[in-house]
Amino acid sequence: INNIIQFSEKLLENKTSKLQGERVCILTPNDNRFISCLHAAWLCGAIAVPLSPKHQSTELEYVVKNSRAKVVISTPEFFTVVEKMQKNIDFDHVKVDDLNENPMNSNDTSETFPFLPIEHDNKPSLILYTSGTTGSPKGVLFNHSNLKVQTQSLIKSWEISPSDVLLHVLPLHHIHGLVNGLLTPLSIGAKVVMDPSFHARKVWSHLLDENSTSKSRVNVFMAVPTIYTKLIQYFDKHNMCPEDTRRKCKDIRLMVSGSAALPLPVLEKWKEITGHMLLERYGMTEFGMGITNSYRGIRVPGSVGLPFPHVQAKIAASDEHGNPHYSRYYTYAMFQCYWDNVKATEETFVDGWFKTGDTGVFENGAFRIVGRTSVDIIKSGGYKLSALDIERDLLEHSDITEVSVIGVPDDVWGQKVTAIIALKETSRLNKTELLEWCRSRMASYKVPREFMFVKKIPRNAMGKVNKKNLLKNLVSN
Repeated sequence: INNIIQFSEKLLENKTSKLQGERVCILTPNDNRFISCLHAAWLCGAIAVPLSPKHQSTELEYVVKNSRAKVVISTPEFFTVVEKMQKNIDFDHVKVDDLNENPMNSNDTSETFPFLPIEHDNKPSLILYTSGTTGSPKGVLFNHSNLKVQTQSLIKSWEISPSDVLLHVLPLHHIHGLVNGLLTPLSIGAKVVMDPSFHARKVWSHLLDENSTSKSRVNVFMAVPTIYTKLIQYFDKHNMCPEDTRRKCKDIRLMVSGSAALPLPVLEKWKEITGHMLLERYGMTEFGMGITNSYRGIRVPGSVGLPFPHVQAKIAASDEHGNPHYSRYYTYAMFQCYWDNVKATEETFVDGWFKTGDTGVFENGAFRIVGRTSVDIIKSGGYKLSALDIERDLLEHSDITEVSVIGVPDDVWGQKVTAIIALKETSRLNKTELLEWCRSRMASYKVPREFMFVKKIPRNAMGKVNKKNLLKNLVSN
């Protein structure tokens, strides 16, 4: 708290005496200094704009320019990067060189960080940029009330309490890492153990640490499917003991997966080695968390559950282009607008309902996301196919570690189902064998017409594949 007060005073003294409503970009590692900078910006009445420490300079410049930031705050690791940006963009650079990275002699944060008083509720507070998987990144503007609704709903639905200790390994420029993993636990006084970057060995060390006291033992973990996949790979590579792992994981009460589709083999393997059925949920930058599997009730594999208390969800018969099962949402946590983009804001709402751009179905008492309508619904030979369903089928093959299915334009099929696949290092699987395997397990119209083997499928910080870029590169090559 002292760090926040001191740094807010520094902000106001540093040629930035009028920050009310101005954008303040924050470029720090994922540690305690980010928290101090975020809340200091809010105390000054500014709109915080988190930047990714892993983005290239062109990506950072895009956000700084688009948000029309008045200030960029950075820690010593990024002084040079920010100074280079100043050659092309006009803003004040506030250097954070006197904040303690570890104010409590650890990288744990356990103070209570309440939201600002109620009179600030309707004031703009935060701009998060979309991942840009379906177009250029858009700035998503929230006010303080939007964030309060999101955090309070998570606290109630997932029973977050001051006694919780959450292990945080997610990016802070995304809704999952910032709101779910940081603001929610801190707002109620829970402890957050922050690892600035993901390392499988360190995560397993935290999850299996029996030497911690009950007050410091990690009992909540949130991650994306890619992280769970890497943890499983580490588990197998180092011949870790399932019985010992399950015993040590009994004290962990909640493990959550989101931000991308969770492959069924990953869900099943994780349950086998830890004893935990991952809680799948569905959300977007624009409205935070919308749907969740039950914390205490039945969790349906492959589904994302039912709406949070503050959310209304429906599946429209079709969208304006005739695509069926188009999902829409209404929530008090909904963003205010796309920053400086009136047209995009107007186009994304229909009669007050937010168009997600996703195709979904309601089955077995729960919602299931079929995929992004623009890239995951493939129209091939008169059929409308779900790329995610085909990916789930392919991941059943023991030699496949990653897969991304896309529809490549084709004169005969309309779109040709194409599977881009990463195999295990020891695999000798060839395309002929894989085709035979697919034909024995999948409907003929779902079998990929083409396979491409790669070492690794490129993903963003949240584990998502930018299929539009993937398709563009594939076609151009």
